[in-house]
Amino acid sequence: MKLNTPMNLTRSLSIAFKLLFLFNILVVSSLMAEEPTIQTLKVGDSLPEIPYTNQWEEPSPIPKETTKVFFISDMDASKIIHPILEKENKGYLESKQAVLISDIHRMPSLITRFVALPKMKSYPYTLRLVREEKLADPFPRTKGSVTMIQLKEGKITKIQISNVEKEVKDFLESL
Repeated sequence: MKLNTPMNLTRSLSIAFKLLFLFNILVVSSLMAEEPTIQTLKVGDSLPEIPYTNQWEEPSPIPKETTKVFFISDMDASKIIHPILEKENKGYLESKQAVLISDIHRMPSLITRFVALPKMKSYPYTLRLVREEKLADPFPRTKGSVTMIQLKEGKITKIQISNVEKEVKDFLESL
């Protein structure tokens, strides 16, 4: 039996082209496949379980009695809330049953280590940090704004996003 007959070559090429076609379909479909969509938090949801650390690099879970969560993910948002909190005494956030979460995963590590963390350590309040990509994706956000989440018994009852200092302060002071 000769392998080099025109019929065998045609058959081999046909199989090779079919395999190449299937391979291309697999590659293209895998490239087009989207990652699972992370659902944005909404009223009625619980906060996601995230391994927060604070600015002193200690584990810092969200206390069960928390009723207000402030979430920031960029410098403009931090410039709204930090001046409010820096005017207050240590323990102020806790007295309001509130926590502040900052998504810093996009910050370059050298900036984080040598600039941001030393500044954060001077704050008179605990700052819960998200350092890994995608962990904070469920939090709704608008660039330059603070996301404010109200909780009751661990469930979200209200979500408000604002870039107005007075609105952030009023939310913090609300019962």
